[in-house]
Amino acid sequence: MIDNRLTVLNLYELKKTPEDFEIAVGALARRVEAEGHPGVLSYRFFVNASERTARGVIDYNDPDAWIGHHDIAMSWPEMTALHAAATLAEVIFLGPLTSEIQAWIDSSALTARVRNGNIFAGGFQRLSGWSNE
Repeated sequence: MIDNRLTVLNLYELKKTPEDFEIAVGALARRVEAEGHPGVLSYRFFVNASERTARGVIDYNDPDAWIGHHDIAMSWPEMTALHAAATLAEVIFLGPLTSEIQAWIDSSALTARVRNGNIFAGGFQRLSGWSNE
């Protein structure tokens, strides 16, 4: 069900060049796609070179997938490379931030501002590719 899905918006402040961020996040995305948690539905990143910031938009099947993804990927060298290229400044949860996620965050080294309370109100998701043909 879409009402239990979780979307996370990450704000990064670049420590290195936009190109360094693109290289790091490209390698991480390839590994997440190939070896990551199956509950990661989409993993998209955007860079704003003039502001020296970047955004991540990650869609999870459910809150457990968020935990599973982080349990798998946090020790990868690709994640270390991302952290070398950018600092995670803010995490916005669109959907449930469960007590299990909060416990994971509390036990982590996360220093980013965490914003939550955004509960699904309505909408839909197309399950197949969209075409305007």
